[in-house]
Amino acid sequence: MKQLILVAALIVTLNPWAAPAGEKEVYRIGIAKGVVRDVPQGLLSIAGDPFRELMKIQTGLNGAVTFDHEWPALARNLNDGKLELGVLQGHEFGWARQKYPDLQALVCSIARPKPLIAYLLVRHDCNAGDLADLKDGKLVMATALTDHARLFLAKRQAEEMGGSVFRSTATVDTVHEAIQKVIAEEGDLTVTDHAAWSYFQKLYPGASKNLKVLAKSEEFPPTVLVYKKGSLDEIALKKLRDGLVTSHETAKVARMMGLVRIEKFVAVPDGFEETIAACLKSYPAPRTQK
Repeated sequence: MKQLILVAALIVTLNPWAAPAGEKEVYRIGIAKGVVRDVPQGLLSIAGDPFRELMKIQTGLNGAVTFDHEWPALARNLNDGKLELGVLQGHEFGWARQKYPDLQALVCSIARPKPLIAYLLVRHDCNAGDLADLKDGKLVMATALTDHARLFLAKRQAEEMGGSVFRSTATVDTVHEAIQKVIAEEGDLTVTDHAAWSYFQKLYPGASKNLKVLAKSEEFPPTVLVYKKGSLDEIALKKLRDGLVTSHETAKVARMMGLVRIEKFVAVPDGFEETIAACLKSYPAPRTQK
């Protein structure tokens, strides 16, 4: 859900006014499936509707948004000129740039709550020290689970279980359902991202006390808007950057961003390259998708 605002903000920034001489009529934007993995398909189809009014009052460029590709195909299309812009999770951007070094980050999104981290949750009375102690247990997984939480679980399984699987795995629709299953002793372990766990604690403060954190991930790099170096002129890049990083200053846009837990968009921060490098070391690109 939270990543929809990045799609929406792009639509806000890219309005239907006629393009000045030298600008493209339509900028093709690909949103990687991983960015919206936790968003229901039906909601994706109407993602831009709440922002049509804003398109009339924002200055910008025409854009056409698609959600068709996983990150390897999206990165290839950016590199081949089939897309002008792409939205990738931070770790996906790191993976993509290993193959396509001309890909550049234009802006980053700042989540609310801020940390892009994941947790492994167990019941409060669980005596397990790590996943090896739970190999005979039952994992409860949400289909609407963010990619970075999936990566964290897979990493811990590889390190602590030798890559083996749990005795059984149950699948439910949402992270909150998965958490409730663990509380009800219908599962021994689940995995969640920070936003979902924080929201659960606010909604169910009493029930939350029945759980504890078995493990917590490092912070993952933020989602980024990406382009290929040399593919866009500086005027277009400036319009995009300025439109996004100032979007939270408009009250209407700020309210919308708050609904989907995005604080703001920022220029690529100092230390971003080091953050990406550290992430790649801990989470190398999948062999099948390099």
